[in-house]
Amino acid sequence: MTPDPVTPDPVTPDSEDVSDTGDVDTPVVEDPETAARYSGINYAVDILGALGNASVYLDAGHAGWHSVSDIVPRLIKAGIDRATGFALNVSHYQTDQDSAWYGRLVSSCLAYADEGGDPEDCAEQSWSRRHARRWLRAHAPDDPARMKHYVTDTSRNGQGPWAPRPATHRHPDVQPWCNPPGRGLGRRPTTRTGDALMDAALWVKTPGESDGRCLRGTDGPLDPVRGTVNPEAGQWFPEQALELVRYADPAVSAFRRIRGR
Repeated sequence: MTPDPVTPDPVTPDSEDVSDTGDVDTPVVEDPETAARYSGINYAVDILGALGNASVYLDAGHAGWHSVSDIVPRLIKAGIDRATGFALNVSHYQTDQDSAWYGRLVSSCLAYADEGGDPEDCAEQSWSRRHARRWLRAHAPDDPARMKHYVTDTSRNGQGPWAPRPATHRHPDVQPWCNPPGRGLGRRPTTRTGDALMDAALWVKTPGESDGRCLRGTDGPLDPVRGTVNPEAGQWFPEQALELVRYADPAVSAFRRIRGR
């Protein structure tokens, strides 16, 4: 699973760092590793952005991971104001529909925060669509040009995320993100997205590259779901590559012709 660029959480300060007045508003102290990571991302945004012909998108995780009010402050701290936008679903399996809705909410919240609003007040992907749309009408800009855009990784989301049934897969840690079975290639890379906020559908993750051994909480060495020893992360996984083609949506034309004979 690809981590977003701002994943490390601030740590609660040690007792000696907290005001002895017991003030609950005492600022949370950020650990050095997290501070260094934010500093590095900001540096990368500035260096890459200065190239002139580079578009810089910060990884914002996916719709099934961070809430809007969680990821937006992290993006702000990482320098989203100087970046082109943010990236969604990198190396993951969320559907185009869920990513588009999440992208709209994140972009709207960023614009709201830029005007002085509190990200904690933003609409969340967990809200009902009716409730969230009411918030968007009240707080989101009408002009997409005033909002941060995003790109989406569609390399493996043709069948959406894997949702194993507990009765079938009783493993200590199912790891639904790790080489899940029955997934397919998604939308082909394009900049013609039909969405004013979405700049491109991209294949960021190379289809067919393994997510890792996927022991799912067992001692291994077999992946208990696939019954095989999976390749290490980043190595070629031919069985998974064939699955991605077989279950692609939209279908791969060459495979469709062969299957139709």
